[in-house]
Amino acid sequence: MECLAGELRAVMTRTGLEGGERGHGTKRWQLLREDVLIGELSEYGCDRPYSLARFTPGPGWESVRPLFEARAAHRGTDPDGVGPAVPAEPLRNLELTLAPVDGGQSPLRLFRDCTVRINGSEARLRHWHAN
Repeated sequence: MECLAGELRAVMTRTGLEGGERGHGTKRWQLLREDVLIGELSEYGCDRPYSLARFTPGPGWESVRPLFEARAAHRGTDPDGVGPAVPAEPLRNLELTLAPVDGGQSPLRLFRDCTVRINGSEARLRHWHAN
């Protein structure tokens, strides 16, 4: 039980839930293509291994929307999206980044440091490299 409590404290500290930091655990990201804002993600929860976020489109959204919609529609053999990466290839070629709004860490490169799935106003974010 002590081990579980320690893990919970570590997760709360890492996500900003401990002590109400960062707007009650909300982390905001800007999805960018060079300096064009594609949209903003505001994390609100977790569905391991993904962070759940609300997505707000930016000025560059319409230029990439069909690519994200194609990826969201692709289910393949793996409902978590870890299966075939064919729908991700056009997005990978755009070299998109996720930059934290608070500037607290270096931007994440999509498909190198993280992955994002956007479906309407909902997004799922998964980090796999610590920055």
